[in-house]
This record gives sequence, C-alpha cells and structure tokens, in this order.
Amino acid sequence: MLINNRVIDDAKFYDKPILLFFTDDNCIDCDKLYQQLDKLYITSKYLTLKVHALEYIQYTVRLSRGVIPTITILDPYLNLLGVIESKDLKFIESKLRELFDNYKNKKIKGIKLEEFVPEPIDPIPSIIYETVNRVIEGFEADSRMIEVYLTYSNVYKDYLKAKDKIKYADGLARYLLDRNIKVEMDKTYSANVAMLVNYGLESSEDLLDFINVNTGEVYRSKRKMNRGILLDQALVGNALLSAYERTFNEEYLGLSFKIANYIKDNLQHEKGFRDSKIEDEITKIAYLEPISNSETSIFFARLWNITNDENYKNFALKALSSALGATLDNPKVIARASIAYLKIFESVRANSQIDYIDSRITVVKDNGCEKGMLYYDGRCYSKIDDILPKSF
Repeated sequence: MLINNRVIDDAKFYDKPILLFFTDDNCIDCDKLYQQLDKLYITSKYLTLKVHALEYIQYTVRLSRGVIPTITILDPYLNLLGVIESKDLKFIESKLRELFDNYKNKKIKGIKLEEFVPEPIDPIPSIIYETVNRVIEGFEADSRMIEVYLTYSNVYKDYLKAKDKIKYADGLARYLLDRNIKVEMDKTYSANVAMLVNYGLESSEDLLDFINVNTGEVYRSKRKMNRGILLDQALVGNALLSAYERTFNEEYLGLSFKIANYIKDNLQHEKGFRDSKIEDEITKIAYLEPISNSETSIFFARLWNITNDENYKNFALKALSSALGATLDNPKVIARASIAYLKIFESVRANSQIDYIDSRITVVKDNGCEKGMLYYDGRCYSKIDDILPKSF
C-alpha cells in the first residue's frame, strides 16, 4: 500500500498535493532525475512518493499512461491535478510551480479518478479469425497470438505456409515457431517465470518462491513488495496447470486451487475481475483490466476442463465477457480471449502428453477414452486432425 492513511492525513493537514514519480528498472536517467527533483525548493511543497511502475502496476494503470518517467500530481483528496511526462528538469520545475500556484489559488479543481468497468460482451467465435488474420497480416505477434495461429493451422493446414513470414514480438513467440532457439527473459517477475514454466522452459519449482502457499497470493516479483495482482495470479495459476498436465503432480493442482480461491474471494467484481485487491483509496477504484481478465478466463477454463466443476466455467465466461467488453481491437486481448473461447466451447481433453500446440486441448488423468486418444463432444478420436471444430 503506497498511499496509506498517514500520507493522506499529512496531505490534508499540511494542505500539500501528493507527487508520485513513476520509474522502473529500464529507465537509465530516472534515478538521477529523481535526485535532482528532490533538491528543488518547489518539490518541498509536495508530499513526494517514488513508485516503481512495474512493481506497483495497480497504481501505474490508474495514475499514468505507462510512460516512464511520469510525474502525477494528486490533491489531498486524491483528485488528479496534473500529469507531467518529461525528463527535462527545468520544464518539470516550471510545471510544478504552475500546478502548485494554481492549486493554492484555487484556479484548478482536481479531476476525480474514474473506474474502468466495461459492459460485458458475450463471447463470439469471430475473435479467432481476427487473431489469425492479424498474425498472417504482419502484426508483431506475442506467444498467445502464435498459440491461436498454430491451433488454427492444425485444422487448416494451408495456413502453415505463412509460418516463415510471421513477425514475432518476443522470444517466447519466436520459440513457438522455432523450438531450436534459446529464450532469454528477466526472471525477476513472476509473470515472466510463469510463461517460461507454461511452455516447459523453466523448472516448475521456480514458481513456488513466488507463491504464498497459505493464502494463494502470488508475489509480483522476487522483491516481494507487492502481491495479489490479477495478471500474476492468472499467469502463475496457468503455469501450475501446465506443470500438472505434464506430471499429474497433485501439489501443483492444489496450489492452483488456492490461487483460484484467492481470485474468487478477493478480486471478483459483478462485471468481471478487479486487477488488484482493495487496499487503499486508489485501489478502491475498480479497474477491470482486459488482458488480466482474458488470462484469468484461460485459467478458469482449464480448471473446468480438469475438474468438471461448472463454477470454474462460469468464472471463465465472466472474465472472458469482461475482457471482450473492454476491447475488440487489441490483438493481444482477443488472442487470449480466443484461447479461453476455444477451451470453453471447443474443449478437447487428452489423457496423455501431446507434442504440438493446440489451445483446445487440456490434458487430464481420465477422459473416458483409451490411452492416447482425444475426447471431443461426446466422442473419442485418435488424432487431432480428425476433430472438426464447430466454431471455426
């Protein structure tokens, strides 16, 4: 919790605006700029907080556009007074003086921070086509987009002809297209480790350091300063399910249940799932972030496939509808939504490991078929090529 009651009380008592300086590990000049800023006389007129933008993502999405560095000014009642996106110290100093003078002279009135609660939209299969089209048309695809493309190519083989021309956005996406390459990622953050584990590129045991096994909370990073962020919960939950599908180790499944319960008990909203737990006046503002909700939908859909518990299917649909309500234009969101859609409406259950990528498939202990066969829509199939989907 960054903006706690003491900060707010001090801001009100001294009638000082609150200055939040957003930085991250990749900003070479930010530390120097912050030190220079701290020495300015005008800065003493503010209550100043330094915020690591990646670590405290719940503040970043509410109080900035994601530009680093960003200086956000709030009044003592947490209304927005101004945002400065610059590395120019003189410009920043000038703007801080202007904002402070206008605040003291009551020439500006703070803007109330708004919720982001999109109206849910029922899932539609066209998101699958849209994702595939974006990939083959040259959009720089991330790993989730590649998953959808490869799934589609399992049904329509001609689409594999475009494989060599696909542009990839990161190492993971490239790896899915070429298993011979080595993937390098920063393992500071649970989200990155989770994705590596999800694709079998990192030991499942490395995830355990990020999980509070008693509460099901996931720490955002090795710093263990922040926890319980929806995206991290969903990604680590998905990684645990991937580990379970590879090993049938019940410890991984048990931990995924705890993570699911944490999401259900702490992050649920009537129209989807909140990006973080309510801990202060800023996080009290509801924010239903679409990528987080779409990853959560994948997680719950997989749990439904493994357990047959309809509650998980309902949670998956809730998160999916929220993500689609937020945007139908963002390729990364609709790719994740497509995977969730496939796992809900085109569910294929395997009872042994598969050596190809197909988002429809969940590996379970018993799918009611002979060993090595796939279960889909009431029938057993010997190979994925024999399964003709109804949605695409």
